[in-house]
Amino acid sequence: MAQVLHSPGVESHPFHQSTRDRDVSSFSPGASTIPRSLQFPSLLYHHTLSIPSPNTPEDTSDMIDIRSSDTSLLDSLDTQTLSSLLQPPGKKSLPSLLLWDEKGQCLYDSILATPYYYPYRVENALLLKQISHIASTIASSTTDILVELGAGNLSKTALLLGALDRCLDSSGQRAGKMVYYALDVDRSLLESSLNPLRKRTALKNIELRSLLGTYEDGARWLSQPDLAPYRKTMVWLGNSIANLEKEEASALLTKFASQNGVQNLAGFLLGVDGCLDQEKVERAYNAPGGENKRWVLHALEAAGEQLQLSSSDSGSGMFDEKNWRFEGRWDAERQRYENYLVPLRRTEAVVHNKEGKTEKVVLEEGEKVFVLGSGKWTERDVQEICEKGPGLELRRSWHSEGDDYGVYWLQPGKKRLDSGIEMEDNEE
Repeated sequence: MAQVLHSPGVESHPFHQSTRDRDVSSFSPGASTIPRSLQFPSLLYHHTLSIPSPNTPEDTSDMIDIRSSDTSLLDSLDTQTLSSLLQPPGKKSLPSLLLWDEKGQCLYDSILATPYYYPYRVENALLLKQISHIASTIASSTTDILVELGAGNLSKTALLLGALDRCLDSSGQRAGKMVYYALDVDRSLLESSLNPLRKRTALKNIELRSLLGTYEDGARWLSQPDLAPYRKTMVWLGNSIANLEKEEASALLTKFASQNGVQNLAGFLLGVDGCLDQEKVERAYNAPGGENKRWVLHALEAAGEQLQLSSSDSGSGMFDEKNWRFEGRWDAERQRYENYLVPLRRTEAVVHNKEGKTEKVVLEEGEKVFVLGSGKWTERDVQEICEKGPGLELRRSWHSEGDDYGVYWLQPGKKRLDSGIEMEDNEE
């Protein structure tokens, strides 16, 4: 099985309210597929609240660029793309991060607008019903820093932060404000979403900031010694965690929860889809209108841009959509829907790597190239993932009608004493 890169996946970006105003057809095949804002120098932010930032104190931007030039997937996407295609037959893949440029965001919006894509609507209904209980749970954890992974356009965030602000206001026990950070790989989306969120919520007890980077960048940034004294809560909604294999999800949670990682973790709020109805899942991830197909095929255009193959190159046809077909399948045994791209004919291309050397990429007719998957995990699955290494325990959960979709509150187990705090059971 090809390795799934830790990046935003199928469910990680909420539906943009302005979808109807965005014209996907205006993008030309030659346009840059890296968000244009990522081509500019990094912005650093140091806020004046009680929680420190390690960046330049004179900069007053709302955003902290936390990408590591050595390790961030955002800065090595070309290398990741080439490496994934050089794998042996049967193990080739394309990084799912290719799908999250500006055009990919628009194409994904069209999936969320279909009547078949249930996860977004079911999670929204669950949050609306249980938001006061969820917010009070977070508020009672004495959180100082709240980080939302794969925050997208923050549409669900307004609901959560509004309820949380009311909880903090009614308690009247905090000496300072909580600081919320939206973490995402798309700078332009973060910039365009944060100010509208401020206007919609008018929060009294929560400051709003953003982090530009991947999940791993976020875990590394939060692990800095300067942030160790502050209580931290992670929010990861939209079933995004299930874009990873279970072992990978456990490993990523460990980066946020281990004693050698993020210190003083207050809790982890996860939204996870547990629907095992094959017909319903297949309609959601391969809608009759072809929305999913168009989005996944966009990875080809993005890959061609990353590998800098122009129309004059002998291997430029390798990433021509006409030479590929989309294939999606439900794996009942692994409780997972997977998306593949399959070449219709044999193609090869010569690509220059970062060292200036040439590499030959060969794709055989019918060879499946994995793009991304979405797991469907029950509460028992979530418990098993927590038991495999992160040191987290399931303390509370809220479920949709039929129990298919769950929002889970995880906290460090009682053996996790890096903060010097004995965790208490918070069950209703």
